[in-house]
Amino acid sequence: MRSSVHVDAPVKRAWNRIADASHWPDWSEVCTEVWDVPGQLHWRVGDTFGFRLKMANRNVPFNVTISRFETGTIIQWKSTKFSVTAVRSIVVTEEDKGCRITDSKHFTSSVLPIRVAYPKRLIRRMTESWLMELKRESESIS
Repeated sequence: MRSSVHVDAPVKRAWNRIADASHWPDWSEVCTEVWDVPGQLHWRVGDTFGFRLKMANRNVPFNVTISRFETGTIIQWKSTKFSVTAVRSIVVTEEDKGCRITDSKHFTSSVLPIRVAYPKRLIRRMTESWLMELKRESESIS
C-alpha cells in the first residue's frame, strides 16, 4: 500500500517533523504515544523505538526496528504484530514549490493469509490521516 501528499514546505521542514518522532502525538491524532525514540537526526539502522496508534478506537502498541535511514530522504522500519510483519517506508522528495511525502507499507505473514488478517481500509484511512496531519504541521511551521 502506498499513499502520498504534496507539502507546500521545504524538504528540510517536512523531514524535521518526521524525524522528531517524540513529538508525533503533539500534532497527530493517529499516533497517541511514542517511547524510546532515538536521537532526532541521529537515527541508525538497528535503533528501536515504540509508539501507539489509534486503530478502531483502540490504542495499539508497536515496537519497531529501523532498517534503513538516510537523513532528509527516507526512514524505514520493521515490526511484527500478531504474526504479521510490516515494513513501513516514509520517503521525502523535492518537488516544485515544496516536497512530496510518500508512506509505503508492505505486510507479510507465514501464519495468516494477509488478505484476511490485513484491515486494508483501516490502514489506508490511518495513513492518509497521518499524511494530512503531517502536511498541516509542516506547512504551519515557519
